[in-house]
Amino acid sequence: MNRTRTKAPPLSLPDGAGAPEWDEGLECWVVADPRLARQVLNHTGFTSGTFERSFQLYMTESSREEFRELTEFLRLWFVQTDAPEHAALRRPVQRIMSASYVRSLAPRIEEITEECLDDLAAARPHDVMPTVADGISGQVMAHVVGVGEQPAVLHRWSRALSLFIGAMYRRDHAERAHTAMEEMAEALSRASAPAAFPRDTPLDRARTTATWAMNLFGGLETTASLLGSVVLTALGDKAVWDAVREEREGAVEALVESVLVARPPLRHLGRVVAYDQEVGGNLLKEGDLVLVSLTGDRLLAEGEPDAPATGCPVTGATAVSGADEEAGRPEQHLVFGHGPHYCVGAPLARLEAAVLLRRFAKRFPDARLADEAAVWGPNLSYVGLDHLYVDLGV
Repeated sequence: MNRTRTKAPPLSLPDGAGAPEWDEGLECWVVADPRLARQVLNHTGFTSGTFERSFQLYMTESSREEFRELTEFLRLWFVQTDAPEHAALRRPVQRIMSASYVRSLAPRIEEITEECLDDLAAARPHDVMPTVADGISGQVMAHVVGVGEQPAVLHRWSRALSLFIGAMYRRDHAERAHTAMEEMAEALSRASAPAAFPRDTPLDRARTTATWAMNLFGGLETTASLLGSVVLTALGDKAVWDAVREEREGAVEALVESVLVARPPLRHLGRVVAYDQEVGGNLLKEGDLVLVSLTGDRLLAEGEPDAPATGCPVTGATAVSGADEEAGRPEQHLVFGHGPHYCVGAPLARLEAAVLLRRFAKRFPDARLADEAAVWGPNLSYVGLDHLYVDLGV
């Protein structure tokens, strides 16, 4: 943490907005109000280096030393940096993930989706998550990054890292994450996309590997979660499913946005208090962790059932309010972040979800959810299905 950081003007709590609350169990501040969340995510008094602070809080000194290679690898993810370093590291990736590039991927995503739907039809039982959600997200990211590993391998790496990030104090998670890191680094050393990034010095090579590992990680679990949730939501509401099957204008895009609000793949983002400051009558001290809710809701305890949907624009029952402008389009939520750290992969995730809904409806118009269809994976940070069983109606 930079102890010489210049203090920015203090946050002003919007009228009627909820103040940060201290969570005794998690030992951190929680910002749930969306108006305050936007300020925190875009304020220099809150830094992005949550991994570094978490290593200090949740790992023993001996564990940090034993897994130093892993912690150094995660420290180099550019989402853990702030301006101006963040902007410089993000810019090359943002150019690659441009809107025109994402649009150019549509034909390949459609091919991948059809292949995964073939796998779903052949599988017994018909489980959307391993065959379709993991399959599409894994193959798309393999194509983007230029690696040859299968989706099951990519998701094994991603899940090992996510488990460690969520529970750094567990040695078994650290061991699996370390193995995943080594395997990812080896695969990325042969990949096509990282080859165009700096490799002149050891730091260049380490940073390039970390950057593309972060991109690979970011396009796997959260996207698979979104893909599973859009299928669950569509098949769970006849009016919504009818709108998708009948190809009503805007129905698919509205459903994707509704799912992002009702069941966002990522519930919160972390920040670290850069210096002592008072917000809403509470003293936030330098080094305190802050969890910024992306949903406007309280944090769910591990194992708590998934929150129900709060309405769907497809049927005109939206409960969403507020709007931002990010990447040239209106936004109604914070699910992809806000400000300089807005997710570079947001257009790709949306495209994958839209393609899946359209191809699924054409291929299996009579599909329905099986009994006890949804099996949710308990995780404090991520909202994701472990299984989604369907009857394809064929």
